[in-house]
This record gives sequence, structure tokens and C-alpha cells, in this order.
Amino acid sequence: MDFEKRIEEIKEIVENQNKWREHETVNLIASENVTSPLVDAAYCSDFSHRYAEGEPYHRYYNGTKYIDELEEEANELAKKLFKAKQVTLQPISGTVANYAAFRMFTRPGDTIISNSTQGGGHISHNKFGAAGMLGLSVSSFPLAEDGYHLDVEKTLSLIKRIARDRMNYLSLLVFGCSLFLFPQPVKEIAPEAEKYNVHIIYDAAHVLGLIAGGKFQDPLREGAELITSSTHKTFFGPQGGMILSNMENEEWKRKKGFVFPGVISNHHLHRIPALAIALLEFMKFGKEYAEQVVKNAKALGESLAENGFKVEGEQFGYTESHQLAVDVSEIGGGQKVADLCEKNNIILNKNLLPKDKISAATLQNPSGIRIGVQEMTRYGMKEKEMEEIAKYIKLSVENKDVKQKVKEFRKQFDKTKYTF
Repeated sequence: MDFEKRIEEIKEIVENQNKWREHETVNLIASENVTSPLVDAAYCSDFSHRYAEGEPYHRYYNGTKYIDELEEEANELAKKLFKAKQVTLQPISGTVANYAAFRMFTRPGDTIISNSTQGGGHISHNKFGAAGMLGLSVSSFPLAEDGYHLDVEKTLSLIKRIARDRMNYLSLLVFGCSLFLFPQPVKEIAPEAEKYNVHIIYDAAHVLGLIAGGKFQDPLREGAELITSSTHKTFFGPQGGMILSNMENEEWKRKKGFVFPGVISNHHLHRIPALAIALLEFMKFGKEYAEQVVKNAKALGESLAENGFKVEGEQFGYTESHQLAVDVSEIGGGQKVADLCEKNNIILNKNLLPKDKISAATLQNPSGIRIGVQEMTRYGMKEKEMEEIAKYIKLSVENKDVKQKVKEFRKQFDKTKYTF
């Protein structure tokens, strides 16, 4: 084996990826973001090689004095930013955070209510993901006619019906989505949940940065007992997870055992200093960034509609988040449109819409595409640039070659903003 050649091939692939995605493409994947040079510098360190099982200053390993200091600092920053009494940054992903959080409040055989996959719910909330692996029975929140809001009255009735059914034990409501255009009615539903001793988790993976910037909703004040999240979507930190709560100390200590040692051993220490810097960036720039994200999403929705696209949620202003849903069923479906866009260096993804019925065909080529503007906002794009992006998407689905124009457009925006 020619080891030097293989190494050079690997390095070349990495360099190609960096050049393509960071400098030549318009990235509209709703579940991605980009970290700043400050965060990147903190991410690569000796912490990548080390273990620190347990809590700061109470570890099962020696040699942890510096990660103890950093993790305690990052915990305090997260508590301050999100106005939370309790936090753990140890989950290594949002799904791991969900798995641990579900175990905090459920036992196998319990029933939970979450958003269906077609209704935007994450796979971990449903029977094919973490909820199913834990032996939970899953019911879905009823949707309003538009498909992007919950029907509050029907949800209250569903809670009452399941909670009174002696054959079921309703233990948990899981709010939050992967296709997440509008806030969810936590405040309206929380009193009914409390009446039946049903717990509430809010999965903020997609909207954590908007919550941090005060531009979406405030789940802990609206009735959620926990916020679970990833840290790399609208929140522009390193990839990882977190859980936030306002539980009192003794209860939190008991529940936190489902994180460590429940689902985490070592929690990938190099994330922690990088996340601490991202938290500081949000304290300084989060409000401005979140406001621009929502402005950009709305502007792109309007521009896409003006270019003939069927943008969902029109009667509600298209979106209140970083995301847009577009029905492209009449122009070939989500996979075809995503492929045509990628030919022109516009990256987005196919997505089920509420009207879709799950089947092999719809999973392969659903009715919709999902678009997120958070990464391009981080690179400094504003409403005017959203109009340009809409035009390039239009030309792409017409099978026009605008790849070079997209690359030239993107070259103007290759430095991260909202950082020190």
C-alpha cells in the first residue's frame, strides 16, 4: 500500500470539502451552521485526547483541572444566557439529549405525545427513533388545517382522553420539530398537562439560537420542564447537545444521572471551550443575529413566492423561524429539486410535508424542500441577498446553468459575522 499517496488523497478530499462548502456554495440546509475562527481555534486542542467522566471537580479521572474550570465556566454562561437554573452540556448530540430526557420522565410502556414525522417531528420523538427504542407508545399532536400549527383544542382533548384511559399511562409531551416554522403552544397546553401530571420537554435543536436571541418563544417560562437541544443549527456552536431546566437542585441531581452515567461516558471535551466561546458570541451578538435570521427567512419566502414557488404558510407570513417549507410536488418533488439546486452549488434538502403519507416513494421523493437561512445570515447576507438566492433557485429548477454565478455571488460572503 502506498501510504503517502493515500494520505495525500485524504487531505485533498478534506481541502475540496472546505473549498466547496465554505467558499463556493450557498448553504440552505436548515440543520447546519458555521462556527467562527475563534470557536475553531478553541476546538482543536489537547482536550480532544482526554477523558473527564463525571461532573467538574468530581471526576473519575485525574488530570482534569483545566476541563473542570472550563466546563464550570461554560455551564454558568449557558445558565445566564438561557435564564436557566440547571444545565448539562455533556450530551454529545441533540438525539442523545432526547434519549436521556425521555428516560428522566418515562418507563417502558408509557405513552408520549409528540409531533409526527409528517408534521415536522424529529425521528427521535417517534417510534422509529429514541422513543421507540425506549419502549414508549407514541401518539401524535393533532395538526391545525394549515399543517404547521397544533390544534390546541384537539390536543387538550387528546391529553384528557389518554390520561383517563386506564390501559395507558401518559407521561410526557414532546414539543419541537425538525420542520419548524412557527412557535408551538406550550403555554396554552401546559395547564392541562399539569392537571394530569404529564411532563413537558421542548426540543429546541433547530431554534435554540432564536430562543437565545429572544426571537422565537421562551419554553422554560411557558411550561416546559426541560429544553433539549443540539448546539449547531441556529445556535452557531460546535456540534453537540445540551439540556436546560429550572428544576430544583435535588431533583436535578437525580435526573442528571440519566445523562451520566446513563448515556454518556466521556463527553468529547474539545467541544466545551469551543461552546463557551459560542455562548459568549451569543451574549454579545445573539439578538442582532436572531433578528436578521427571521428577517432573511421571511424575505426569502416572499421572493420565492414572487418567483412562482408554492411557499407554505403564506397566510402566516411564511415563517417565524429560520426555516421555509416549499411544496415542489408539481415540479418533480423534493429530491429532484434538491439535485437540480446542488448542480448549481445551492445546497438544501428534500422534506416531507404534512400532506404527505409515509411510504417508500414519499420518503425517497417527498413533496417538499426545507430551506434554512441561518448559515448564510452568519456569513453576513441580508434581505437583498435573499432575493438573489430566490432567483438562482428559480433558474436551477428550470435546469439553467448558473453555477459560476452562484460561486461569484458566494465569494462576496466568506467571512463569519456576529463574532468578536
